[in-house]
Amino acid sequence: MPTCARCDIPLDADSSVCSKCGEVVDAVVVTRTVASHARLDPVSPVPVGSRFVPGTVIAERYRIIALLGRGGMGEVYRADDLILGQQVALKFLPAALSRNEEALRRFRNEVRVARQVSHANVCRIYDVVEADGIYFLSMEYV
Repeated sequence: MPTCARCDIPLDADSSVCSKCGEVVDAVVVTRTVASHARLDPVSPVPVGSRFVPGTVIAERYRIIALLGRGGMGEVYRADDLILGQQVALKFLPAALSRNEEALRRFRNEVRVARQVSHANVCRIYDVVEADGIYFLSMEYV
């Protein structure tokens, strides 16, 4: 079982951040985290075709930890909110949809509707963010 390089406590096999000290763990553990969700380049722990590598900071606020999944409506990453000190999930629109006003309207509407739902089995949506022409949702990481 891998351990944290900073505090030496055991890490969960699917974790890329130490639950005790918050240290981002090495690429071997990050590889295990994303391997079940995306095809990996044999030389790199970063998923092939992924927009962001672990450690990338978006909008001067969110540090990417790992790709969680990919689908027709974009990619979802686990990230640290550097201002609030909490983990979040970030759902990025595909680049082509980020230039489509109708898709952006639907994306914003998704947040409006989701904010009206409050249930233990539904993750909370926090906000729609635009940074350098890239649109994404910030939401609860579960």
